[in-house]
Amino acid sequence: MAVFAAFGAVVGVFSGSVPQMMAGANLTNTSYGVAITLMTATTVAAMGMAGWLAARYSHRRLLLVLLPLAWITYAGMLTSSSVLMFFILAALSGTVLGLLDVIMNAEGGAIEVELRRPVYTTFHGSVSLSLACFAIISSVLSTEIGTWASISVASFVIIIAMIWVYKCLPSRTLPIKNPDQGEARHFTKPLILIGIAAGLIIACEICALFWSSKLLADTAPQLAAISGIGAAFFGLCNASMRFFGDRLRAHFGEIRLMISTLTLAILGFSGLGLTTGFAANVFFFALTGFGVSLLSPCLYAMASRETPKNRAAGLSASMLVAGIPRIIAPTAFGTMAQIFSTSAAFGACALVLALAMLVVINLSNHVRPIQIV
Repeated sequence: MAVFAAFGAVVGVFSGSVPQMMAGANLTNTSYGVAITLMTATTVAAMGMAGWLAARYSHRRLLLVLLPLAWITYAGMLTSSSVLMFFILAALSGTVLGLLDVIMNAEGGAIEVELRRPVYTTFHGSVSLSLACFAIISSVLSTEIGTWASISVASFVIIIAMIWVYKCLPSRTLPIKNPDQGEARHFTKPLILIGIAAGLIIACEICALFWSSKLLADTAPQLAAISGIGAAFFGLCNASMRFFGDRLRAHFGEIRLMISTLTLAILGFSGLGLTTGFAANVFFFALTGFGVSLLSPCLYAMASRETPKNRAAGLSASMLVAGIPRIIAPTAFGTMAQIFSTSAAFGACALVLALAMLVVINLSNHVRPIQIV
């Protein structure tokens, strides 16, 4: 839970400081979009390597290395004073966060089996709650003091997570004796479909997180100090659903649950594309937060179940497939925001999620059901 909270703190600090960070590094909407695309590309590449690393090093050891690296690289990116430095640090940040994402989720899958009950969405709830808190804290501190102040506050969560990983997390037996054989790569039909759905959904989540404060600052410049409230409401609504999500997974099944929540997300992004009011946009960010809250946890859990001997391998394979829409999305979103408007770009996300809905419906005949043994 602490590791997932640290992950959320890093992303939340970033999301709440976007206007100040863009100004400090002299970024336009287009150049920012290209930089996020670069960061996404390195994230996807790193996710593809995570299964290989997990066959050689324990989750515990990897997390103790990746947590401080995530803080260092994001701190550098938020305080960049040039476009070139921002691009370099964006690539490094993406690499570290991609590895951290897969390894912490693989460990979460192992813990779910050990506890013999669904707990996966609760871990993701920790991400969302932390993200919400740090997004609004970051927007206030970045506006009133500077981005370095936001970074300093987030460091406490990173330190706590590292201490608990060191003290509490077991060094699990490596999944296979010969790491060059076995389940190092899996591109089965279920994992490919999971990857496509995850890519489309996560692409929209990335846009919501990384452009929410920009949309609200454009809508009401006089309220720039609280522009992080969009990401905050997005994260709070994510968390409120995720802490109850495991009960819903067990009762309704993942596919039916995902179809229902995708409908809410489509309505939320449609609203962001059609409205221009500050309060209305905050409401629709909240609705999208409810809508996408359980989608990624369900897809991650599905991928983890496909490769029980090396859970990181299944996640790596599906996340490589997910990389295509994730890489394209930030540049496409930034370009659309530059040419048309940020709200129009958010409206386009509704169409992307409609496509994801079709993929999720097709998944119902291919994935393994929840099976805690």
